[in-house]
Amino acid sequence: MNDSRSQGLYPKETIANLLNISERRIEQLVKQKIIPKAGRGVFDLGPTVQAYVRYLQGLSSGTLKTSEPSELDQRLMEAKVLERESKARQAKYRADAMEQEVREYRLRTEIPQRLRERNYDTQLIDEVMSVVSEILGDSS
Repeated sequence: MNDSRSQGLYPKETIANLLNISERRIEQLVKQKIIPKAGRGVFDLGPTVQAYVRYLQGLSSGTLKTSEPSELDQRLMEAKVLERESKARQAKYRADAMEQEVREYRLRTEIPQRLRERNYDTQLIDEVMSVVSEILGDSS
């Protein structure tokens, strides 16, 4: 480790202590590409401090937006998810209703057709269709 310190490289723990933040926060800043990593678990002191200072300056001036969503952004994202779920439920309801209409249409058209193909009496076909209409809940 002394060799890396002579090159200006320091472990995450040292950088976290120097910047007065947690090691976990160091990991987050690396992941967000706010501070550079020089190698596995080591950081170049100068560029790391400079990058962190630029980050803090950007936050304080309002020119840098944090990558974590604000409460309002979070609520907006949740509302959009709820809206998409609602639209999906509505589309499924419409599809189910359409499917039911198709089934009823097929019953109304195929039953009489098949009965005629089997040479059933027209009066019997009308009675059967009357029963089908009652079952389907209409008077047509």
